[in-house]
Amino acid sequence: MIIAFQIILLIVLVISFIGVIGEKEKNLRGHLTAVCIASIIAELISFFIFK
Repeated sequence: MIIAFQIILLIVLVISFIGVIGEKEKNLRGHLTAVCIASIIAELISFFIFK
Protein backbone atom coordinates (compact mmCIF):
# COMPACT_ATOMS: atom_id res chain seq x y z
CA MET A 1 0.00 0.00 0.00
CA ILE A 2 2.85 2.37 0.81
CA ILE A 3 4.53 1.49 -2.49
CA ALA A 4 1.35 2.45 -4.37
CA PHE A 5 1.20 5.75 -2.46
CA GLN A 6 4.81 6.51 -3.36
CA ILE A 7 4.22 5.67 -7.02
CA ILE A 8 1.17 7.95 -7.13
CA LEU A 9 3.21 10.73 -5.52
CA LEU A 10 5.94 10.29 -8.13
CA ILE A 11 3.38 10.50 -10.94
CA VAL A 12 1.90 13.68 -9.44
CA LEU A 13 5.41 15.09 -9.03
CA VAL A 14 6.34 14.46 -12.66
CA ILE A 15 3.07 15.80 -14.07
CA SER A 16 3.16 18.95 -11.94
CA PHE A 17 6.84 19.54 -12.76
CA ILE A 18 6.15 19.29 -16.48
CA GLY A 19 3.19 21.63 -16.01
CA VAL A 20 5.32 24.17 -14.15
CA ILE A 21 7.89 24.19 -16.93
CA GLY A 22 5.40 24.36 -19.80
CA GLU A 23 2.66 26.60 -18.42
CA LYS A 24 2.58 30.22 -19.58
CA GLU A 25 -0.20 31.48 -17.27
CA LYS A 26 1.42 32.77 -14.08
CA ASN A 27 -1.48 31.93 -11.73
CA LEU A 28 -1.72 28.30 -12.85
CA ARG A 29 2.06 27.96 -12.73
CA GLY A 30 1.97 29.12 -9.11
CA HIS A 31 -0.63 26.49 -8.22
CA LEU A 32 1.33 23.75 -9.99
CA THR A 33 4.48 24.83 -8.15
CA ALA A 34 2.66 24.44 -4.83
CA VAL A 35 1.47 20.96 -5.84
CA CYS A 36 5.00 20.04 -6.91
CA ILE A 37 6.54 21.23 -3.62
CA ALA A 38 3.87 19.44 -1.57
CA SER A 39 4.48 16.26 -3.55
CA ILE A 40 8.24 16.48 -2.95
CA ILE A 41 7.71 16.94 0.79
CA ALA A 42 5.21 14.07 0.99
CA GLU A 43 7.55 11.83 -1.02
CA LEU A 44 10.48 12.56 1.30
CA ILE A 45 8.36 11.93 4.38
CA SER A 46 7.07 8.64 2.98
CA PHE A 47 10.61 7.50 2.13
CA PHE A 48 12.03 8.31 5.56
CA ILE A 49 9.14 7.10 7.71
CA PHE A 50 8.27 3.94 5.76
CA LYS A 51 11.71 2.58 4.89
